[in-house]
Amino acid sequence: MLKIAFMGLVRSPLRRRMGAAGLSSEVIKTLEKGRTREPQADSEADGEPRVNMNEQLLINHAAFQMDRKPLEVPTIVGDEQMYTMDNQRLSCPHDLKQTVAQIYYANRCQIESAIKTALKAQATWSLVTVADRLTIWRHAADIIEADEFRMRMYLMLAQGKTSVDAEKDIRRLVTSIRANSDYLKHLSQLRFEIQGEGRVFPSLNLRPMDGFVAAIAPFESVALSANLALCPMLMGNAVLWNPVLEVAPISYLVYLAFKEAGLPKGVLNFVPSNKKLFLDTITDAVHFAGVNCHGSVQDYRYIHKLVSDKMPRYICFPRLVAESAGQNFHFVHSSAKMEAVCSATVEAAFNYAGQYANSLSRMYVPSSMWTELREQLIEAVKRFRVGDPTQKDTRMGPVINRAAYERMRKLMESNKDAQFLCGGTCNDKIGYFVEPTIVRTMNPLDPLLSEPLAGPLLPIFVYADDSFAEALNLAAHQSKHALSGSVFATRDEVISHCLNQLRMAASNLYVNERCTGSSGGLTPFGGNRLSGTNDKSGSAYFLMRWSSPLLVEETVDSPVAAPTGWKVA
Repeated sequence: MLKIAFMGLVRSPLRRRMGAAGLSSEVIKTLEKGRTREPQADSEADGEPRVNMNEQLLINHAAFQMDRKPLEVPTIVGDEQMYTMDNQRLSCPHDLKQTVAQIYYANRCQIESAIKTALKAQATWSLVTVADRLTIWRHAADIIEADEFRMRMYLMLAQGKTSVDAEKDIRRLVTSIRANSDYLKHLSQLRFEIQGEGRVFPSLNLRPMDGFVAAIAPFESVALSANLALCPMLMGNAVLWNPVLEVAPISYLVYLAFKEAGLPKGVLNFVPSNKKLFLDTITDAVHFAGVNCHGSVQDYRYIHKLVSDKMPRYICFPRLVAESAGQNFHFVHSSAKMEAVCSATVEAAFNYAGQYANSLSRMYVPSSMWTELREQLIEAVKRFRVGDPTQKDTRMGPVINRAAYERMRKLMESNKDAQFLCGGTCNDKIGYFVEPTIVRTMNPLDPLLSEPLAGPLLPIFVYADDSFAEALNLAAHQSKHALSGSVFATRDEVISHCLNQLRMAASNLYVNERCTGSSGGLTPFGGNRLSGTNDKSGSAYFLMRWSSPLLVEETVDSPVAAPTGWKVA
């Protein structure tokens, strides 16, 4: 009998503090197999990949070719490509004159056609064996890996990621596809034990949902965007994939990879469209079974209201799975190592212009460390070169679009009386550029410390060393969001106390590591409170959310005969 360990890999000091059991050797082997190899050549001293001169020439040439002939991204229903009248132009966020792609948005009629196609395809897709599904997934991972350079280019040009960030994103995508394949293999072999009943044998059938699933994908990561659609699909569901404009080109390439790998037509329908139109249309359908989305709190509340208003029409109770942004924190104790705090803070706050859902949004620093740490942070930010993400010495590109730029500009203007330590400048003459900005706030109740920022702005609150308990309590309860956070300290008793106090303030807690987690590998991720439904994508738990299991109980012996004289009605 196979027993699956649904748990994360923890370091031994943390295991002692939290009382966690060890990870089984079988699951460790599975995770190791899913990881891609780190590049050996062309790497910096810290292990980060870098762009060599030949690659820079290829990047410049590819950018020129894309500008000359932008990618055309159609709506795809079944295997029919549709070039609609609603043609959306996507420009580079770092160079607004350069066009990356033309995306053809679906109208209501085409979305309804995609629903019908998905329902028809699911009837046969749900009967495809687990082994055959895994073959498709692993083949698709190989195709994506082989096409890495082209995919990186679209991440750099359409989303403003540096080459390093784009390479990591593709690596995570490939790793997650392979890891989810292994998770499903384990789940398909799961068995139940029934105590005291020797002749009864139950089996578990991992059926899909009773209807179609919609995936609404964000711009921040192709690994996240793709898996919102791929995970339900891996469990036998047919999916409508609705990526936002900025991630549509790279999502289209992922779609083509799965099609080449042998995915049957109609199982995945590629439906970029206006978000409100898409939501209104899918929630009108009788066979709407669920939505897997990543967006704002307002988006998720809107979905809830739509579904609750239309609940009587559905044949099932739709599953609503969501992840939203966090108001993620670094909490620093006076025993922390200064250099580790500084490097982790700059990376977590300003990588990808602070636009990840788990980017650093607030920081709590003891007064005894503040003077030295302030100087180190300012010096580190000065070395954080902002500019064209296709250039090898660029550390941070632009924010994603006009809406993000205007939001950051208004934040800077509305807080101009605060103590700006560095940055604070916005410029949209060429692209949507915002300088990495650090602000010290004297007000512990400042809204900057409680609301998601989604940009390269870091507010810091400095607390008195003898007010450690009050500052910890503030960090634990200040925000309605609870995605990720980090504790920096070197004393075990302090770390244990912080983890206990902050256990509800984040669903992913890190010790002496940035709140965005490690740059490599794959760990379960999700947030509670207003940061989402905390279904932990990147784990077997997440796959099970998209299954409606059927339990079949079989008796070995024939039914017992009725006593003499009994009559069956």
